[in-house]
Amino acid sequence: MIRFVILTGLFVVSGMAVSCGGPEEAADRLYGSDEFTVYADSIVQGAVCVKAVSPVRMIATGPHMASDTLSVDIDSVPAGMPRYESEQCLVDFLYNKAAAEILNDTAAADDYAIYMSEALLVPERSSRTLMSKIIREHGDAYIRHCADWPVSDDRMSWAAAMWELYKVTGDASALPEAVHAIENSLNENKLVMWDDTYKLMHGEQLHSGYAVADYPEWMDAKDRYESMCLGTNVMFAEAFKVRDSMITRLPDYNVMPMWVGLDKEIADAVNNNLWIPNLGFYSRYLYGGVYPIQSQAVDNFGQALAIIFGIANREMARSIVSKTPWGAYGVPAVYPFMHGDSKEGEAWPVVQACWTMAAAKAGNMAAVERGMASLFRAYAMSDIAESMDTTGDTVIGLSDGGGACAGIAAIVLKVVMGMELESDGIVFAPVVPEAFGGRKRLYGMKYRGMELSVTVSGSGSRIKSFSINGEVRDRHFLPADMKGKVNVEIIMDKQAGDYGVVTEEAAARMPATPAIEWGSDHIGRITNFTEGIAYNITINGDFIDQVNTGYVRFVPQDRYAVVDVVPVMTETWCGFSARPYEYIPEGALTVVEMKTPKKNGSPDFEVEVSEAGDYFMDVGYRVKKVLHGCALYMIYIDGAEAGGLVMPLSADSGDGVSVNSNMLRVKLKAGKNRFSLRHIRERHGHAYDGYVIECVRLIKQ
Repeated sequence: MIRFVILTGLFVVSGMAVSCGGPEEAADRLYGSDEFTVYADSIVQGAVCVKAVSPVRMIATGPHMASDTLSVDIDSVPAGMPRYESEQCLVDFLYNKAAAEILNDTAAADDYAIYMSEALLVPERSSRTLMSKIIREHGDAYIRHCADWPVSDDRMSWAAAMWELYKVTGDASALPEAVHAIENSLNENKLVMWDDTYKLMHGEQLHSGYAVADYPEWMDAKDRYESMCLGTNVMFAEAFKVRDSMITRLPDYNVMPMWVGLDKEIADAVNNNLWIPNLGFYSRYLYGGVYPIQSQAVDNFGQALAIIFGIANREMARSIVSKTPWGAYGVPAVYPFMHGDSKEGEAWPVVQACWTMAAAKAGNMAAVERGMASLFRAYAMSDIAESMDTTGDTVIGLSDGGGACAGIAAIVLKVVMGMELESDGIVFAPVVPEAFGGRKRLYGMKYRGMELSVTVSGSGSRIKSFSINGEVRDRHFLPADMKGKVNVEIIMDKQAGDYGVVTEEAAARMPATPAIEWGSDHIGRITNFTEGIAYNITINGDFIDQVNTGYVRFVPQDRYAVVDVVPVMTETWCGFSARPYEYIPEGALTVVEMKTPKKNGSPDFEVEVSEAGDYFMDVGYRVKKVLHGCALYMIYIDGAEAGGLVMPLSADSGDGVSVNSNMLRVKLKAGKNRFSLRHIRERHGHAYDGYVIECVRLIKQ
């Protein structure tokens, strides 16, 4: 249990007066800036200071607090949890606090918390949590997804968490059902979310299970579904890889996966479509329909995952960590901030923790130091936030408290102690800032058949000496088949290799999304034109021109076209495109009006076209008396599967107004083509009774 005690003046420990003063009284400095400084035992932010006076007690002083001094106390170090001791009292306290919160948390942990550290710390509970997310129906098993599927879906993070848990326990008993659930869920998503042109999955970006408002206002649920996001695709690639890895641990498992090699195909597509060469990091997503463009901004959760799971190669990882801008209080979830966003100081704990793990993997000590400092500051200051008269943007909002404590534990386990779990053991690669030198010991950890103790001495990112039970080993690896008490001793050589750099930029916001009124002459007037902002014009995804006036001119050609107008703030940062302008040349559009559909809502019809070739297809639909849900149809042309149609409830469709589904690329032959719309098996609350398909549009490419 963690207690908060209001004190007055100095706090006395073992007869000694302890002051939470300033830099001159603190230990070695980890990181310092104009906003805050982190030392080995304390954190100073303006006139406020928090100081760990023991591994179970932290005091805070400052003029803006409700009382002179606040004490945060841990009643006891959680029994049964691995213990951590070092020469840095701040880290000892934060680890103990995180361990206590993890142990006492009755809410189900999310997949990322389990992946980061809870699989190691509370494996039995993690197993129960993960298995509770499997749904079983009609003899099949699936991973439960969010209510907004397929507009958004983060369920494939389950695969990474489950594989991490297996690497901890070595218990293969749950793997057959896990493989079955992953395979079914991947196949379900592949059916509905796969884009065969870009080799990426569709779906809105999620951050640790939460949707982030990082889309332009004109985008509705269908538009967000059509986006192809970095983090979403990294997790899909990892899920395909995990499925294959699990199968290798099941020699009697004789089911051939439906999709083989798709992890590499998605990884290559991420690097081909989302990497921004001139900036040296990833775009957060492609958006805008059948001719998507890059959002020239960053999603740092997705970038961290791309490094951790090996989508980004070594050179790309180093570029990402060194060139991505930092905010004053940590690496932001997204950057630049959206126009009008007031939360520029917020740092999400899972993003911060994963970014620090990624920085360690990339070998950037400067970013590791800053990442650790930012997370430590936020986690420590969050306890006193309600007692301080400060602006909310300087203290982390712990709506994701479980992620924060799991992240703190991950920094100790996977960065400082350097534990990288494999299916057959643990690879050790500590990354220890100089301020956190000295002796650090983790002990009492249950791992497979061992009671494991790990000692890391010194600092740096290179191992000078590695031994197991006193035997020096050249390979920094602990085999999983050892038994009993096992002691790993690591001595660092203090060298950080290439120390690395980070990019610091003042908080930047996107320019306003252009609002454009298009005339019949194909000239658009930018109604919110801003002097000093340039506007890039792209047609069908290709850059055409840049204008500095309030008017955009489009010269029609004899083909279907989508025009995007993107505001450019600087040479580096762009805003969101205006709502794409769609041009359909005369004779290119065929509209098939639907008769009243059958009760099952699955119409069949024929369309005759004069010219064979590639077409775009979508359906117009409206919704009656449906409060939530998303209709999902598979389209078949002459009996061949042609793609999935997604018809989510939106603000407009909910009023009975006709709106369009996502758009598909289809191939038609000259003459008659037989179409069948078959709704995908009803599951997970997706309703069809209130959906009415009114027409089908076919547009010649």
